[in-house]
Amino acid sequence: MAVFNAILASYNTYMILFSSVIIKEINDFDSAEFDQSIKIYESSFPSYEIRPAKKVVEMLRNNLNYHLYASLDYHSVVGISLLYTFYSLNIGLLDYIAVIPSYQQQGIGNDLFAFTLKKFNSIINKGVGLLMEVQRADDPKLEEQITRKNRIRFYMKLGGKILEGVRYLLPPLQNGMDPEEMYLMIRPLKRIHFLSKEHTLAYIQAIYSTIYQYKKKDLLYKISQEMPEIIKLKSLM
Repeated sequence: MAVFNAILASYNTYMILFSSVIIKEINDFDSAEFDQSIKIYESSFPSYEIRPAKKVVEMLRNNLNYHLYASLDYHSVVGISLLYTFYSLNIGLLDYIAVIPSYQQQGIGNDLFAFTLKKFNSIINKGVGLLMEVQRADDPKLEEQITRKNRIRFYMKLGGKILEGVRYLLPPLQNGMDPEEMYLMIRPLKRIHFLSKEHTLAYIQAIYSTIYQYKKKDLLYKISQEMPEIIKLKSLM
């Protein structure tokens, strides 16, 4: 896939054009593009790994800090990313990113990530970077292990770093589920080598309360107990 050929501006939304694929923000929540985007969200991940689509739709409609970006080949959505911006913390969360199977391995995911990062950088002045919740590779199923390792490698190649010593616990997405231990990663906007415990806990608390509406303090307390005062940013590549 060719590199970006042009940057266009239109109605306060800029698009990146490479070959026949463009990337843009979806603001019309009654459009076919929005419906296609939500279908990709629902079909790209098992139901037990994602929040219900209706909650995502509700957040997009009612929260100006939540953004949906889509890669389109002509009028068909082929990839999506979801970004939440925490203005008071100068941090963003890459909530989800997905490309439909027939368009994978063509660089679309890389370009969609770069677009999302650039948009975040334009929204937040002096932003720290984008956080990502990434599943660990230690799954009993070999096929799932490979999928997770590829996902980690994807973020690492794009500059993602693991917050070393942070035992991140994903709030239960369904009743009866246990919290899942995951990596918390960051794609810094500038060269930094560590984060403070205080800032990291503030980021996690914001994600819990805003994204998951999880108000309990139990998970944050467990994470805090094991977290070092200085969190090094580690690359596995």
